Amino acid sequence: MLRNLRVKTLSFLVIAAIFSYVDSAGAGSDRAPGGGACSVDLDFEIQIQTIMFLQLGDTESEVESIEFVVNDLPGTGVVSGSSSGASSVPVRATAVVPPGQIINLIADSSTALTSGISTIRFDQVSWTATGDFMGNVFDNELSQQLDQFKGSGSRCGKYEFFYNNDTYYPAGTYAGTVTYTLSSP
Repeated sequence: MLRNLRVKTLSFLVIAAIFSYVDSAGAGSDRAPGGGACSVDLDFEIQIQTIMFLQLGDTESEVESIEFVVNDLPGTGVVSGSSSGASSVPVRATAVVPPGQIINLIADSSTALTSGISTIRFDQVSWTATGDFMGNVFDNELSQQLDQFKGSGSRCGKYEFFYNNDTYYPAGTYAGTVTYTLSSP
């Protein structure tokens, strides 16, 4: 009985070995009986995900700040803003997207600058742009279209901001935030 079990077990192992050998001789393998050369193909696939990168200002600061110091009465001209002592703010928008896909740069300027109970709407702030970007005036909306690009690439330039000093506001330090978003459908 024990000998019969050993023979059956040995037979099973031989059959399993034959099937595994036959299975391994399938896709991705080649035999060259009696020598010669063997060759097999190996398929590769690289998946590149959509990637978006947006930078405003100095790469070392988390949030860039623009400061306007108003020393003249309203109506005497616009006031240039400064960022970390410089008047220009570096801008870089980079995207890796499918061919021909649209990339949008939008701004949310819907919440006014405040000082106590006093406010200044963001439509009092404008900017000029160099490089791949356009200048404009904030429109106090949630999603103002600033620029639109097509396809992958890196766009670089600089913004210079201005406060339109044409209205009397109470003295104070007015603070607010504009959120920029780079997106692609």
